[in-house]
Amino acid sequence: MSDIAATPRPLKSMPGDMAMSRLADRLAALAPQEPLNLTSLQATSMPRPSPAVAAAMATSKAIAARAAERARRSRSVTGLLIDGFISACALVPYALVALALRLVMARVFFLDGQAHIDGPRIPLQVQDFSFAAMLPLQVRPETFGGLFTQYPPLPVPPALVATVVSYAEFALPVLLVLGLATRFAALSLLAVTVLLQVYVMPQALWTTHVYWAAALLVLLSQGPGQLSLDALIRRIARR
Repeated sequence: MSDIAATPRPLKSMPGDMAMSRLADRLAALAPQEPLNLTSLQATSMPRPSPAVAAAMATSKAIAARAAERARRSRSVTGLLIDGFISACALVPYALVALALRLVMARVFFLDGQAHIDGPRIPLQVQDFSFAAMLPLQVRPETFGGLFTQYPPLPVPPALVATVVSYAEFALPVLLVLGLATRFAALSLLAVTVLLQVYVMPQALWTTHVYWAAALLVLLSQGPGQLSLDALIRRIARR
């Protein structure tokens, strides 16, 4: 009986507090006695550089710092110059650019349309500038004849093309000058330009038509600017 009493009980048969105490003692025995010091380990595994190497590294860092500062200063000066140039260019308002494009393209198509129509002339004179505009009462017969004889592969009837283009080259430039329905006028004249390029003057792509298309695309995408009836109508509509 005494031997049985001296034999320790299994862990699961002990009370809860004693079982937890035994488990804590066993875990403490398995744990390392001293914590691992990573700082001391790194210091012992990586020896300090010699004074000559340390001086060379310090010199390299100083040279790199001076080069970075010099590059930063040069970039800042270049950036200031670029920003100043861009700011100077921004002083030219888009309203003047759009007005110039509208007048140039209106003159090109209006003068071409005057050669295709017939009607009474209205003289315009401002100081030393004189100009006579012809009202489009009818299309000239030679315009029809030229389309019938010179450009037969048109996909639509030549008479219809002659009539539409002749009147369009009178009305659309007027809209461009006034800045009224500018995007519609630019899109219509761009279509006329494509028609001229494909069926009338295919050899004039890089000499004429590409410049017309570029100017008309600017007006089509950016609008007529503030010096236009479109802008005035927009301001009135927003009130």
